Amino acid sequence: MRLRIAKKIIMKSIENTMGRPNNQMPICPFLLGSMGIGKSYLVREVAKELNMYVVEINLAQYEPTDIGGMQMPDGDSMKVLKPKWLLSEEEHQSILDQGYKGVVYFFDELPQAPILNQNIFAQICNEYRVGDFVLPLTSFVICAGNRMSDRSGTNQMPMHLKDRLTTIEIEPNLDDFANYMFSKNKDSRVVSWVRFQPEYLHKFDRDANAFPTPRSLERVSDILSWKELDDDTRYHAISCQIGETASASLITHLNIHDKCPDLDEIVKAPETIEVPTDIAIQYATISGLVNKVNNDNMGSIIKFVKRFDGEFVAFFIKDSVAKNRDLLQNKDLRVYLSTDEKIREIVL
Repeated sequence: MRLRIAKKIIMKSIENTMGRPNNQMPICPFLLGSMGIGKSYLVREVAKELNMYVVEINLAQYEPTDIGGMQMPDGDSMKVLKPKWLLSEEEHQSILDQGYKGVVYFFDELPQAPILNQNIFAQICNEYRVGDFVLPLTSFVICAGNRMSDRSGTNQMPMHLKDRLTTIEIEPNLDDFANYMFSKNKDSRVVSWVRFQPEYLHKFDRDANAFPTPRSLERVSDILSWKELDDDTRYHAISCQIGETASASLITHLNIHDKCPDLDEIVKAPETIEVPTDIAIQYATISGLVNKVNNDNMGSIIKFVKRFDGEFVAFFIKDSVAKNRDLLQNKDLRVYLSTDEKIREIVL
């Protein structure tokens, strides 16, 4: 499932779980997927959009008493103390008073957690309580973790816990990755490289210390912004993030950018500048134009880009809009989309 679909499910789950009637069971989404594909980021993004406060609990790093509460003597009997991760009524109300609409309790690394922790969480996600401590109605519980096939120290989850979760299996998606990278103003050359060689979006290698994932590719983008870095050091710095084979491929792609047509000349003469025939240079050129385009030159650039095959036109428009949503209102872009139904369906 794509991140954008998972996002819609999570947002609807929050909408229908918070303030629910007593006879309605809560929905607890479980984001299941390989490492580095954006599960944690998705939770934080949804919380930010809905103005929710996030409490993150890494289930794999806590003892069972940290999750379920520690027992202490109380006269002739024993009492269970409130676990530290759970906000007190006063803390919860203080968060609401600050303007937040509620609290998201995000339990990460669920499959990596000890079985005792998973059993305690089964009550939390299903009953919204831990022991005698009840979560307020303005709370929402969500969890995430890696697959057993990723060999990330996961345990077989109890069946009764699986039955209480809404399991959302997430797969990396190139368009989602591009949207994220452009929204964070990351290096567009990384995006154009992955569009050219999509196998490097997520190439899990259980025997390697470094391999490409959306998360490691974001770090590569940051490395490319380092100043005064010689070529050899840059290659090895990137290799530390995504491995030597992927690093060599990316460096080759970066060098291709030097062979692209002059972007200023494209804007001046979009209908006469020669369109590159080498597919790698085509990807690199589109990447450069995504960085170049603005409200004033969109009409000129569209004239050049529409001389490419349709997939490149779609890449250009999708990535440009991801980088600057205001371009959706551009007159020249709207006119073009009104004349090309196929591209319009792909982009919108």
